[in-house]
Amino acid sequence: MKKTLTILLLAITATGCGTKKQIEQTPQAVQTQKMEPDAARSDPGFRFSAVVMPDTEVPLSFRIPGYVIALKEVRGQDGRMRDVSEGDRVAQGAVLARIRGAEYQDKVRQASSQAEAAEADAQKAKLDFERATRLFGNDSMTKPDFDAARAHYDAAQAELRAAQAQTAEAQVSLRDTTLIAPFSGEIVKKAVDMGAFVGPGAQTFAIADTDTVKIIVGVPDTVVGSIKLGQPVEISVDAFPTRTFHARISRMSSAADAITRNFDIEVAIPNHEHLLKVGMIGSLQFAGANREARLPSLMVPLSAIVQAKDGKYGVFVVGDSSAGDVARLRGVETGGVNGTEIAIVSGLAGGDRIITTGANLLMDGQRVEVLQ
Repeated sequence: MKKTLTILLLAITATGCGTKKQIEQTPQAVQTQKMEPDAARSDPGFRFSAVVMPDTEVPLSFRIPGYVIALKEVRGQDGRMRDVSEGDRVAQGAVLARIRGAEYQDKVRQASSQAEAAEADAQKAKLDFERATRLFGNDSMTKPDFDAARAHYDAAQAELRAAQAQTAEAQVSLRDTTLIAPFSGEIVKKAVDMGAFVGPGAQTFAIADTDTVKIIVGVPDTVVGSIKLGQPVEISVDAFPTRTFHARISRMSSAADAITRNFDIEVAIPNHEHLLKVGMIGSLQFAGANREARLPSLMVPLSAIVQAKDGKYGVFVVGDSSAGDVARLRGVETGGVNGTEIAIVSGLAGGDRIITTGANLLMDGQRVEVLQ
């Protein structure tokens, strides 16, 4: 029986070895783009879309609840007075809104009365303690009576401090019935009307300083190295197609965003005429002063750029082989960025088919299937 089982196992093993086939790797699905010879052009610089933002924006709210009994009034275009609204400019210290303060005035009067009573008791306790000190010094008062007078004095002083603190808190609450503009600027949001009840912390206004506005764009690491703090840039805004706004880079992020891997660049724009409004859409131009930006280049999507082994950049080009299409990693020299495209100064030629989708999943020489 053992001999028979051994023969059967050997036969099964021999059969399995004879039928074993090599598992072929499934080609990676990719999308490609053909580099046209007439696509080469000179890249004037780095251009990005931009949204205008205020230099400073602060939400305003009441610390205490209450009913709105007054709003700041401004003169409208028709000459009549109206409630302040979005787009109006206000000066620092202007009273924007006021809530009913009768109950808070009552609290101030109540706290003040308690403070006055506590002060009178503290004054009496002080006189009693001074008298007890003299009598105890002349051996005319026992030690327990002296200790009682001192304890009363200490308690009266503590009650006075507590009453004074309550009075101060009530006075602060009374002052907080008025909402004041912390700086001169524009009202960019209004969320309250006359007679409305507002809760503590609920946003009623948002005020923005628009004497200087800013835009923040995210740029890849291939671009951030050529940008300097204080570098001049030009801003084009869709609302003013014939006008260019001059600005400078005011802040550069020292670390890339964890999700986009881009670096935030902030550009400050003087806006003394207040032509630029919050939320306007435009684009900014970083001057292409580097050598690569002046050379003819092919533009490829940023998604096609991959990191090469030598630390430089490359793209995958579709090549032919006996097994079908394969991805070949080719080193390239990059130039400026224009929106979602980046210039390739060298390494590509017209007619090359580059992989634009799925490039970050590939290895050099891997089979690919081009999706139409």
